[in-house]
Amino acid sequence: MNRPTRSPEEEAARRARIERLAHEIWESEGRPEGQSLRHWSMAERLVEAEEHDAGPPASGAARPRANRNGKRPAP
Repeated sequence: MNRPTRSPEEEAARRARIERLAHEIWESEGRPEGQSLRHWSMAERLVEAEEHDAGPPASGAARPRANRNGKRPAP
């Protein structure tokens, strides 16, 4: 998987976002001890999903989303 190259500022902002989300997850679960790695992993996956959704389509053109049965509408 190719990871995008980020500037140090972008990487710091991404890490801060993950940290905030992990903290929010921790709080939402009642602040349990010993779950920091799981919370961090969950936050990383959320940020990766946000980045994926925000990224441009590979073809450079918008693609219609699949409907409930997984099929894309005809062009």
